Amino acid sequence: MNQTADNAVFNNNLEFLQLMNITKTYSIVILLLVTQLSFAQYFKLTPQGFVSNDNSDYTVVDVPNVKQNNLYKNVLNAINSLYSNPQKGLNVVEGESISLTAYEENALTIKHSAGGFGKGIYKYDLSYTLSFLFKDGKIRINSPTFECKRWYEGTYRPTSGWGSSGWAILKLVKGDKDRVAIYDKNGKLLLEDASSGLENHFNSVLKQIIEKSKKINNW
Repeated sequence: MNQTADNAVFNNNLEFLQLMNITKTYSIVILLLVTQLSFAQYFKLTPQGFVSNDNSDYTVVDVPNVKQNNLYKNVLNAINSLYSNPQKGLNVVEGESISLTAYEENALTIKHSAGGFGKGIYKYDLSYTLSFLFKDGKIRINSPTFECKRWYEGTYRPTSGWGSSGWAILKLVKGDKDRVAIYDKNGKLLLEDASSGLENHFNSVLKQIIEKSKKINNW
């Protein structure tokens, strides 16, 4: 075999190895992304509210070798460290359960129509409740309950004068008199950014609480 042929074989082998390495790198990156997403996805939104990945109204996080009372204390400490003055919204059964009611202003940004004048961008306040129950080695998280609402100012119309101000509620499922909702009455998704925004928000909050609780005593 001459030198030119040897070089061609070497270059082909090198390109193949480089391709294999790139493919392996991409595979590892995709695997890591899928793993991270699966760990972060505690709940998904449906017309019935939040459900777990197996369509239950709760999910269970395994925390091996940690006693019930320690899990309770760690989650409670995590909530106290992540929220400003959470005591007002806390309802606890010592060593057994924690319920947190919270309110966040401008937590959700949604684009939708309102009043028939095209689509606008609106910021919604979010009130919600998170509930945790504990057993040795396990944390049960119940499906979050929530309400989205925004304040609107009355507008002036020459024929009728000033309109009233008030709260507009973003309904989960659209009723006959509702202007805006996340789903229609047949379960069709109407506001994808509302659905994905709520899922991302609650899964992120829960992930922060659980991860923080695991690190409470690791300092």
